[in-house]
Amino acid sequence: MTSVAIAKPGVPLPGLKTIVAIGAVLLGTFTSILNSRLTEIGLADIRGALGLGFDEASWITTAYIVAEVTAIPAAVWLRGILSPTRGVIIGAGLFSIFSLAVPLSPNLQVLLTLQALRGLSAGILIPMAYAVIMRHLPQQQRLYGLSLYALISTVTPSLSVSLEAWVIDRLSWQFLFWLNAVPGALTVFAAGYGLAHEPIKYMRFRKVDGFGLLALSLGLAAAVTALDQGNRLDWLHSGLIVGLLLAGVFLIGAYFIHAVLHPKPVVSPKLLWRRNVGLGLLMMFAVRLAIMSSAFLIPQYLIRVQGYRALESGGLFLNAVIPQLLLTPVVAWLCYRVDPRNLLAVGGILTGGGILMAVNLSSVWAAGDFLLPVMLQALGAPLLAVPTMVLITEDIQFQEIPWIASLVHIVRTVGSAVGMALVATVVRVQEQIHSNLIGLHVHSGNPEALIRIETLASTLRPRASGEQDAIGQATAMVARVVQREAYTMSYANAFFLLGIIMLLATVTSLAMRRPSLPGRFL
Repeated sequence: MTSVAIAKPGVPLPGLKTIVAIGAVLLGTFTSILNSRLTEIGLADIRGALGLGFDEASWITTAYIVAEVTAIPAAVWLRGILSPTRGVIIGAGLFSIFSLAVPLSPNLQVLLTLQALRGLSAGILIPMAYAVIMRHLPQQQRLYGLSLYALISTVTPSLSVSLEAWVIDRLSWQFLFWLNAVPGALTVFAAGYGLAHEPIKYMRFRKVDGFGLLALSLGLAAAVTALDQGNRLDWLHSGLIVGLLLAGVFLIGAYFIHAVLHPKPVVSPKLLWRRNVGLGLLMMFAVRLAIMSSAFLIPQYLIRVQGYRALESGGLFLNAVIPQLLLTPVVAWLCYRVDPRNLLAVGGILTGGGILMAVNLSSVWAAGDFLLPVMLQALGAPLLAVPTMVLITEDIQFQEIPWIASLVHIVRTVGSAVGMALVATVVRVQEQIHSNLIGLHVHSGNPEALIRIETLASTLRPRASGEQDAIGQATAMVARVVQREAYTMSYANAFFLLGIIMLLATVTSLAMRRPSLPGRFL
């Protein structure tokens, strides 16, 4: 490992206003990210309450994340006009109001509209956090603030499983939305008290890059909509998905060309050509994919194969939160003393190795069998998130911070959408393949299958209405076993794919430029 400069000793702690300010934006960011997928488990309750079908209800989460990613480019522009303080207050305030209103929706159209408005307010709020930390913390303490910012993005997807399950089990689906008003209101008041107040720069309204703002926002919206609905609509077999993908590629491509030629674009894509920025965002994208292994695959396996209730699977992920909370400040401290690229490589190996441990999955695995894979991923998460933020931040100029804040949030949002689409599609397709392959050995004329059905039928006859009923029940039990094993193998395939992606992405740490910490900003 390569030694780097050590932070200056004797740095005073931040004042009360600074602590309140940073706490405000981190709390708001945590709440907003938590809500991006908070209705996955509770969707059944929402469908039942509003009388919705599965296809209709699938747009509830889509409306939120599409609106969130659409608002990110505008957040950069509004920040320069209104200041980060007003951005935080407006974003958190609107988010609280719309969260209170969602459960009162009389129909799906109103609910989707309110969900979109919640997503828009979250898209305004979240990019402000990076800028607030960089501005309000002294140079020697910024890394610790950024480490908390990075921790929130890694821990919330898994933590949402536990929190949502608890709310559904102890309260009701309405509180998935109503409870957001508490941290939202705290964020508004804390931001008003602790953040610096600046005059509104009205003249900047005249300098907006209108084409770039619309092209990037609409392009991201089309792409994320296609990703979120693609698996349900069978991807390229759907004209809607094909049209959205083409529109997304065209608009984002047009924006890139426009931004390269424009003197002051909304978000400059030229930053991506800087080694640490481009490779750091690529690593961040891979991390978002890896997070899906814990946030989606494990709970789905436990619920679908083992018959767990949502609350029963949540405890596993609470255990993973504690190591991340303890390790994150330690990693920030190490970044002043150890080459961040080395920490990044260790984190990638731990995370990728933890995911690949789950490839040995069998249909007898329970929650406890996932503990070691989950804990390895929990140990690897801070070693990935914090050094990545360091490497990216050290490769930019101070005036480029709003651009980086937007790029980071775009990558996280799109990465989560790609991750969900990838694992959901892999599980669906692989389950169909494995069901067919297993079915080749379990057909009506197979002697072993007939013996198994007859054995099961003999145990069912005392409770069955007749011979055919017993055989029918036994045949259905064998079919469920085939489906269970097919799902188990499909989940194992998805773990293998995500683990390989994570290990391949770790190689990028070898190509990154070594920063000279504590450097210009940290």
